[in-house]
Amino acid sequence: MLRKLIVVISGLLGVTVGTLITNFIFSNNYFPNINAIVLRLIVTIIITLLFLLLSLLFSSKLVSVIKKIEEKLSNTPMSKVVFTTIGLILGLLVAALLSLATSSIVSIPIITSSLSGLFYLVFGYLGFILGYRRGGEFLGLFTNRLPSRSRNEDKKLNNKNFVCDKVVDSSALIDSRIHDVAETGFLEGKVIVPEFVLKELQLISDSEDPIKRAKGRLGLDCVEDLQKIDSVNLVIDNDYKYKEHDGVDGLLISYAKKNKCAIITTDYNLNKLATVQSIKVLNVNDLSNAVKPILTAGEKLTVNVQREGKENNQGIAYTEDGTMIVVENGKKSVGKKIEVEVQSVLQTSSGRIIFTKII
Repeated sequence: MLRKLIVVISGLLGVTVGTLITNFIFSNNYFPNINAIVLRLIVTIIITLLFLLLSLLFSSKLVSVIKKIEEKLSNTPMSKVVFTTIGLILGLLVAALLSLATSSIVSIPIITSSLSGLFYLVFGYLGFILGYRRGGEFLGLFTNRLPSRSRNEDKKLNNKNFVCDKVVDSSALIDSRIHDVAETGFLEGKVIVPEFVLKELQLISDSEDPIKRAKGRLGLDCVEDLQKIDSVNLVIDNDYKYKEHDGVDGLLISYAKKNKCAIITTDYNLNKLATVQSIKVLNVNDLSNAVKPILTAGEKLTVNVQREGKENNQGIAYTEDGTMIVVENGKKSVGKKIEVEVQSVLQTSSGRIIFTKII
């Protein structure tokens, strides 16, 4: 769209410049033997075609430059933009006043024009730079007069009101517990599902493996269910530009860095990779572990030993919420309900393990 707009504007500029050139030719009577209408048409068409050709050749580069400027401005604080604009305007006003003073003193047109251009260039640049670099100091002259207590309170209030956007990994969608968390109202702010996450879920759901296919469809169903929850601001981002061959974990980290988002996941490796790069991670497993009942050493439980453990004579049981219980010397009690005593609890990002012994 932007490229088309550049081509249209270039065409209009070509018509304008062509008209000005033909007027210049007529005023100086360069081609008296050629018909005025024919000459105007020829010159205007040639200049317009030249401008259109240049726009087609350089429009892609111009679009990339415009987008970089737009991205730079979008990341620039509004206060800096305002003070930069004010500084530029003040610099140009000073240059205008100096130009008027110079024209009243010096009567030679070439000198006054040269000095005027120099004034506008120098003072416009100085105003721009001062506004950009020192605008915060000017604002500080007023904010420093406020009581420190009120400034601190405002800062705390802003920190409390700030809610970080969240980008969801495919593992969290396949896990689907994020839907239960969202229904309770604990999931605040914008929840973003990028296009590459949806594509990964689609690839998994199209797999020949029935287990993978079921997981992929479960993840897509979770996205659909999240859209139906009124309290969740779910956004499907189809505008993010990315390279198809990049891994989804790398794309999530790049997305979170660029948009200053937290990552919602159940993937242990992605959790570690993002944490190393100072990206906030909301691990659904950590949340699940945090809300589980806390068991302390010496507490007694009745468990159903379901299978043998990896170590000799160990038995494995599970609590109602799925927490693994390792029963010492529980191999002979497989398939039975027994009473055990908690010895210790091991907490990891992938879950909680309770070690017990038979009473």
